Amino acid sequence: MLLTDFEYLNDSEEAFKKKIALQIKTLRRQNQVTQEKFYSETNINIARLESGKVDIRLDTLRKVCYYFDVSLSGFFHGIY
Repeated sequence: MLLTDFEYLNDSEEAFKKKIALQIKTLRRQNQVTQEKFYSETNINIARLESGKVDIRLDTLRKVCYYFDVSLSGFFHGIY
Protein backbone atom coordinates (compact mmCIF):
# COMPACT_ATOMS: atom_id res chain seq x y z
CA MET A 1 0.00 0.00 0.00
CA LEU A 2 1.39 3.37 -0.99
CA LEU A 3 1.29 6.21 1.48
CA THR A 4 0.35 9.72 0.48
CA ASP A 5 2.97 12.42 1.06
CA PHE A 6 1.05 13.57 4.12
CA GLU A 7 0.80 10.08 5.57
CA TYR A 8 4.51 9.50 4.98
CA LEU A 9 5.46 12.78 6.65
CA ASN A 10 3.17 12.06 9.57
CA ASP A 11 4.63 8.57 10.05
CA SER A 12 8.21 9.78 9.71
CA GLU A 13 7.54 12.61 12.19
CA GLU A 14 6.32 10.11 14.77
CA ALA A 15 9.37 7.92 14.17
CA PHE A 16 11.65 10.94 14.54
CA LYS A 17 10.01 11.90 17.86
CA LYS A 18 10.56 8.36 19.11
CA LYS A 19 14.23 8.45 18.11
CA ILE A 20 14.73 11.72 19.96
CA ALA A 21 12.92 10.34 23.01
CA LEU A 22 15.07 7.21 23.01
CA GLN A 23 18.27 9.26 22.65
CA ILE A 24 17.29 11.41 25.65
CA LYS A 25 16.50 8.33 27.72
CA THR A 26 19.80 6.72 26.68
CA LEU A 27 21.78 9.81 27.70
CA ARG A 28 20.03 9.94 31.06
CA ARG A 29 20.63 6.27 31.78
CA GLN A 30 24.27 6.39 30.64
CA ASN A 31 24.83 9.25 33.08
CA GLN A 32 22.94 7.39 35.82
CA VAL A 33 20.57 10.29 36.43
CA THR A 34 17.05 9.67 37.68
CA GLN A 35 14.11 11.52 36.21
CA GLU A 36 13.56 13.11 39.62
CA LYS A 37 17.14 14.35 39.89
CA PHE A 38 17.04 15.76 36.37
CA TYR A 39 13.81 17.58 37.13
CA SER A 40 15.07 18.99 40.42
CA GLU A 41 18.23 20.32 38.75
CA THR A 42 16.69 21.63 35.51
CA ASN A 43 12.95 22.04 36.13
CA ILE A 44 12.40 20.06 32.91
CA ASN A 45 10.03 17.09 33.01
CA ILE A 46 12.22 14.60 31.19
CA ALA A 47 9.62 11.84 31.55
CA ARG A 48 7.40 13.76 29.11
CA LEU A 49 10.29 14.10 26.68
CA GLU A 50 11.15 10.42 26.97
CA SER A 51 7.57 9.46 26.16
CA GLY A 52 8.03 10.67 22.60
CA LYS A 53 4.51 12.05 22.59
CA VAL A 54 5.39 15.73 22.91
CA ASP A 55 7.14 18.08 20.56
CA ILE A 56 10.40 19.20 22.12
CA ARG A 57 11.40 22.81 21.70
CA LEU A 58 14.89 23.50 20.45
CA ASP A 59 15.79 25.52 23.54
CA THR A 60 14.70 22.61 25.74
CA LEU A 61 16.77 20.17 23.71
CA ARG A 62 19.74 22.53 24.00
CA LYS A 63 19.35 22.52 27.81
CA VAL A 64 19.16 18.72 27.87
CA CYS A 65 22.31 18.50 25.77
CA TYR A 66 24.10 21.04 27.98
CA TYR A 67 23.16 19.09 31.09
CA PHE A 68 24.62 15.89 29.67
CA ASP A 69 27.62 17.70 28.13
CA VAL A 70 26.84 16.72 24.55
CA SER A 71 26.61 19.02 21.54
CA LEU A 72 23.46 19.22 19.46
CA SER A 73 25.33 17.70 16.54
CA GLY A 74 26.56 14.90 18.80
CA PHE A 75 23.00 14.33 19.99
CA PHE A 76 21.71 13.94 16.45
CA HIS A 77 24.75 11.93 15.39
CA GLY A 78 23.61 9.34 17.93
CA ILE A 79 20.27 9.12 16.13
CA TYR A 80 21.48 8.81 12.56
